[in-house]
Amino acid sequence: MTPHLTTVISPGLAPDILLRQIYLNVRDFAIFTADTQGMVTSWNIGAELIFGYAPNEIIGFSMARLFTAADQAEGQHWHEMEQAEQCDRAADYRWHLRKDHSMFWADGVMTPIQGDHGQPIGYLKILRDITERKLAQDEIRRLATIDALTGLANRAAFDTRRMEMVSLAERTGQLLLLLMIDLDQFKEVNDVLGHQAGDQLLQQVAQRIRDISRESDYIARLGGDEFALLHLYAPSPTSGGVLAEKLLAALVQPFMIDGREVKISASIGIAVCPVDATSADSLLKKADLALYYAKNAGRNRYHYYTQALDDVAHRKNADHTELRRLLLGRRCDLAYQPILDQAGHTISMEALLRLPGYLGRQPVEYAIGLAGEMGVLPELGNLVVRIAFAQLRLWRDAGLTGVRICINTCAKELRDAGYLRQLDAALEEHGLDAGDIEIELTERDAIELERNGSKVIEQLRARGFMVSLDDFGTGYSSLSYLRTLPVNTIKLDKSFLHGVPVSDDANAVVKMVIRLAQDLRLNVIAEGVESTEQAVFLGDAGCHAFQGYLYTPALAASEATAWLHDHAMA
Repeated sequence: MTPHLTTVISPGLAPDILLRQIYLNVRDFAIFTADTQGMVTSWNIGAELIFGYAPNEIIGFSMARLFTAADQAEGQHWHEMEQAEQCDRAADYRWHLRKDHSMFWADGVMTPIQGDHGQPIGYLKILRDITERKLAQDEIRRLATIDALTGLANRAAFDTRRMEMVSLAERTGQLLLLLMIDLDQFKEVNDVLGHQAGDQLLQQVAQRIRDISRESDYIARLGGDEFALLHLYAPSPTSGGVLAEKLLAALVQPFMIDGREVKISASIGIAVCPVDATSADSLLKKADLALYYAKNAGRNRYHYYTQALDDVAHRKNADHTELRRLLLGRRCDLAYQPILDQAGHTISMEALLRLPGYLGRQPVEYAIGLAGEMGVLPELGNLVVRIAFAQLRLWRDAGLTGVRICINTCAKELRDAGYLRQLDAALEEHGLDAGDIEIELTERDAIELERNGSKVIEQLRARGFMVSLDDFGTGYSSLSYLRTLPVNTIKLDKSFLHGVPVSDDANAVVKMVIRLAQDLRLNVIAEGVESTEQAVFLGDAGCHAFQGYLYTPALAASEATAWLHDHAMA
């Protein structure tokens, strides 16, 4: 039990006089009492000065209003009273709320006021405002983890985060890339221009690394001219090479230091967790070794720790360079594969991307993936649209009027804000109508757009474009989406034709899909038709449009023109 007040007061000083002096004159400490319901029952001058409430504004009200909104939601004042009752005291070291809603950091204590029978009849709270001390301590802690020159994390913070992120990657099964970045020719800058210029250069380098990296990347200056970047949730190991290429391109650009142009470069070593290492220390050692390889190979380059990854990444980045060169020179071409009706008339031509050289020998999906990684997919798509529309215009001018053009696209391209504008501009440029064009995308991409709430397919339909689902049946559980997806046509994937017409099971599946499409008022095109028997079966099942090697492979523009003269509708 707390001692009675008279046992701790000099016999010459009455308790009420002492309390009055405390409440009227102690200004550096807030002193107040509350009843067992948390209602404030007394309030000293210090409390008035610290919290901003006059006694008549707070006495009789809950002390909960002195706590932040988050602490109020958690009932923090009740927890404090419970702890004080159970332990005879409760520490209060937290943010509190003033009358004007500003916050301050308090250091305080609450104790119970005991009644005659040992039960609390209220609580005494004493606290002080130590915000300046708190902020100073926070700044000391921040400075302990921050590189003062660049504002990046320092070596100590990097070591801690590296261990945390390796553990996280191990738990989640995600890839973690460590890029060690070392500046080339930095010593010459210091020797020629002085250390102050070197410091300015390091600050600008840090900013360029920030600009290139993702918000979720962790960047640190480890000391001198060495930086590190932790890249979690990488889609593949080769994405480290993509990031390294961007960093190298940014750091090789001239820096302006005190009105002088300064040129440097960088070398980058990359290690991958868990491919190269599964511990934080091992990952660092292998990234350092990869950096050593990059330095020895001539600088201004990156190197992976694993040779196989290094080969793949450098091949991919060479392909990035080649694709960028092709786009700059508009050196893309298109081939055209006819889609025919049962009478053998061509109703549309599917435009297919063709690239020269090494990229042209790879599956077209590879080039599309490269364009997505580089952020040039809209540019590539716009080039395809303009070439295809120009060709359709030539066919129309030649009197071949009964054919549409089919353009392949994907969800990433359709999400681009300028996609519809580019289509509209291309239509106007070539004097075409939206009804002359069919937009093809895979069912996977269509469903992705639907799930993400995109309305671009509806907007295409509203403009008058035809929309078809390509490779139908190879992705999601598509049948449940057919009812809601705003498309005109499904293209039955060629995998459905395996076994047709000799396999009863294969035949039954094809008939079922065609019948469902008809019930939903959708057109059906069969892809990959290779035999007359397949074509006859499909026609009998209700499919009235066909595409495949039975008729012709994709044709160059001149060959496609000749084909249309022979197979277009009169």
